[in-house]
Amino acid sequence: MNCLSKLQQLRSLGAAAGAVFAIVALFAFLIAPGPSSGNGIGVVDYFSAHSSAALLQATLVGLSAVLFIWFAETFAEQMSSGSVAVVGAAVTAALYLIAVGCWEELGETYGGTDPTSLPSENYGDAHVLYSAGAAAAHMAGFTAAAFVGATAAAILGAPTRSRWLGWVGAGLTVVQLIAAEIVLASQSRWSDLIGNIVLIAFLTWVFAISAWLALATRPGEEAAPGRRGAESRHTNNGVDTREARPRRCASLASDDASAHSASDYDLMSKT
Repeated sequence: MNCLSKLQQLRSLGAAAGAVFAIVALFAFLIAPGPSSGNGIGVVDYFSAHSSAALLQATLVGLSAVLFIWFAETFAEQMSSGSVAVVGAAVTAALYLIAVGCWEELGETYGGTDPTSLPSENYGDAHVLYSAGAAAAHMAGFTAAAFVGATAAAILGAPTRSRWLGWVGAGLTVVQLIAAEIVLASQSRWSDLIGNIVLIAFLTWVFAISAWLALATRPGEEAAPGRRGAESRHTNNGVDTREARPRRCASLASDDASAHSASDYDLMSKT
């Protein structure tokens, strides 16, 4: 197996990382949906009974953040979507890590405690920490929209028959921006429901484009859809540099072996 095929395998894994991220992230948010009320008593009561779920959620979200950034980098490389997708993914992951980190701290602090035995100031602290995490999650709606918009634009600009997928992403971007504004402007429960629906739609989008890219970059395929229209970038004086890479890998190994042989000969001649 040459170095090019190994690199292709890594790209395929990176493309599939988005689908794994979507599954892990969805499971993480389902196992700990959060308290029904953001007031201090409700927050303490919830995390005192669900501390283990909050800790598991934090672990899964940390893993999914790594997978998400890996996928975003792979998508940007294969589809020429630029830095917007990577930055959008990184900031989205950071905001959700902050949110889940706040909630995980609540699980550690109040897990297993009796809410009725705590002083009243603890309820205020719990409310502030929970609200800080919720605010970070609300702002992540804007950066997630930036990621979806960047990936949708890359698909629309690619010479592929799946361009309809890009239009779906463009529509989802508009919905995400509207939903993010609603979640920020309203404090009602139905706005939280809208935010949860849009979050599921975002995870579905990442899963869909990840599966699409993984199929396009699997071993044996010619090139990713975003690369097929840019063959000139892979030529040098009429020579396809992609075909020359395996030979370059082999020549490097040959040169290294020749260097070792020469050094051994010099040593023998000196002795």
